Amino acid sequence: MQQAASRYSNDWRQEIQEKPELSLRQVTRTTRKVNVHRKIMIKCGFGMFAYAVLLVFLCSKSASLGYDIESLNKEINALETANHRLEFQIAQRSSLSRVEQLASSELGMQKAEMTNSLAMEIKPEPVQVADNSVKSTSKSVSQKPLLKIYNSLSRLAQNI
Repeated sequence: MQQAASRYSNDWRQEIQEKPELSLRQVTRTTRKVNVHRKIMIKCGFGMFAYAVLLVFLCSKSASLGYDIESLNKEINALETANHRLEFQIAQRSSLSRVEQLASSELGMQKAEMTNSLAMEIKPEPVQVADNSVKSTSKSVSQKPLLKIYNSLSRLAQNI
């Protein structure tokens, strides 16, 4: 195998030859003119397209929510109708005429007659009355009416 451009030396102190300087060559670049207005128009077009897509999405979402609201209103109306039906059934079953009919047919109850009356004899028990003599000499204005009421109540209790 052969190595190209390789040099072997036995002496390590030998100076390394400097490479010849490369000549600089001028590179000409070509630049293209960029239309700035065209870029702005393309960006605006994409922005308008994104806005239109967002607008269509929001319109379709509001329409679907409108349908949902309408179906919920129909469901509310159906539940209110069922609630009124149940209230009517409760009122019908708890009416006085139905309760009277069930009491007479199933429980064997009878209507009370006005001619029948029940009288019970009550034996009066004597009431013990406290001593009604007042020993205080100074009576306030507010105690006089209370004293009169108390005296009249004690007389009534003794008469019974």
